[in-house]
Amino acid sequence: MATDFAKLLEKYDFVDFHSHILPGVDHGSSSLETTLFQLRSAKSAGINKIISTSHFYPNAHDVKRFVERREKAFSRILSCGEEIPEIRLGAEVLICNGIENLPDIEKLFIRGTNTILIELPGVPVLDSSLYTSVERILSRGVGVVIAHAERYKPYIIDRMIGLGAKIQLNSSAMTGVFGPKKHILNWIDNKHVIGIGSDIHGPDRKAYPDFLKAVSKLGERYDHINKESNLMWNISF
Repeated sequence: MATDFAKLLEKYDFVDFHSHILPGVDHGSSSLETTLFQLRSAKSAGINKIISTSHFYPNAHDVKRFVERREKAFSRILSCGEEIPEIRLGAEVLICNGIENLPDIEKLFIRGTNTILIELPGVPVLDSSLYTSVERILSRGVGVVIAHAERYKPYIIDRMIGLGAKIQLNSSAMTGVFGPKKHILNWIDNKHVIGIGSDIHGPDRKAYPDFLKAVSKLGERYDHINKESNLMWNISF
C-alpha cells in the first residue's frame, strides 16, 4: 500500500478543495495547535495545496468582519514560520434566498478566482428560490461549486449541474467498504466534479490518509478532477 501511495505522489499535484483549518474562524480548528496538526498531517501525506473554506452563514456573519477574522487567523499561521502547504483562502457559503444580492459576496470567492463554494441546507427538498439564486450567480459569469455533493439527494445535484454548477466531493464518499455509489461515479465520469476535499475538522488523524485512499480507489477517474483543481488553483486575477 505504501508503494501505491508513493506512485500517487509522483503522479499528482494534490489540491485539498475543502478544509476547515483556520484557527478560531469556525468549528474546524479551535486553536493554532490544532491547525498546525492539520497542516502537518497534510504535508506528511504529500498534499501541498489546501483551499481553506471556513463556514460563512449569511444569517449570522457579516462579510467584512468574516474576512477580517479570516485574515487575522491566516496571519497567525504564516507567522509560525513552519514549512506548510500553500493555502488559498475561500469560504463555504451556506445558500439562502437572495444570496446573490449579498454585499461584497465576491470577497467570499476562492481567492484569485471567480468561483464560490456553496453549501446547501440539509433538507430533503430545496426551495425553488435557491435554484434561482444559483442560476443568477452563474449568469454573472461566476463559477459555482456545490460543496460535498454526495450528502444531498442526487436529483438536487443533477438540477444544480443542469444550471451549470460544478461539484466537489468529500474523500469520505469514496472510502467506504463498497466505494463510491453509482450516481457519484456518473458525476465523475461526466466531468462535473472538479475537486476532492478532506473537509477536515479538528485533529482528525484519518482525514489525509483517507484523501489518498479516495484517490487510489478512483484510479484514472481522478485524472480529470486533479487537472480541474489545479487549473482553478493556477487562475490569478
